[in-house]
Amino acid sequence: MVSKKQTGRRDVPGRVACAPNMLEVVALDELTLLPERTSLPRGTSALPASDVAASQRGRIMQAVVEAVADRGYRATSVQDVTKRARVSRSAFYGVFVDKEDAFAAAHMVASQQLLNLIASGVRSVTADDWRIRHRAGVEAYLDGFVSAPAYAVSFMVEARTAGHRVLDQRDRVLERHARRIAASAVEARRESPSVPALSASASIGLAGAADELATREIRAGRIARLMDLLDPIVELHLAAMTAR
Repeated sequence: MVSKKQTGRRDVPGRVACAPNMLEVVALDELTLLPERTSLPRGTSALPASDVAASQRGRIMQAVVEAVADRGYRATSVQDVTKRARVSRSAFYGVFVDKEDAFAAAHMVASQQLLNLIASGVRSVTADDWRIRHRAGVEAYLDGFVSAPAYAVSFMVEARTAGHRVLDQRDRVLERHARRIAASAVEARRESPSVPALSASASIGLAGAADELATREIRAGRIARLMDLLDPIVELHLAAMTAR
């Protein structure tokens, strides 16, 4: 399960090694974009260029998440990001094209981490009951944002103003959440064959409903109370999966 400590801060040690193909990164137990090496020692020329680039990329992505959470996407500048990341403008533009590029990259990596956390939560359930496993997945989804408030604000609220690229990414991530819901629905039908199949659109609707409920709480500043949504979201999902 996700650790309860806040991880949307630069002073929390990173657990994700920033590789060139960031979508392959697997989070261990928390949401953070910082690499293992969060700062570079003097004489960085002695380090492999790949290590320097990975450290800078991770710090920039973490910084853009925090800056957007603090200032809002539109008000955040590249200067805000480089200051937080402690990198030069040339270093920033050596990795990303612009603010949107950095934010979109951070969104994809963090989204993959959250999906990994959900999968881990489901796998941690030993009981042979699909309802319990599904609940564990919803709990991990909510807990991920409770543990990382900056991520919650940036990717559930501010991402909606970040342009078509990020919005398209959100659609793809929502579809992946929907596939998790659809997998539970398949298990429900195995248990009760008379239950109608859940359509792809219905699965997306259920995933979107959970997102919207969470976003309302985040926008209202009630991130710490997101777990109050666990029972309502699970109730909604199970009602749709078991409807006759």
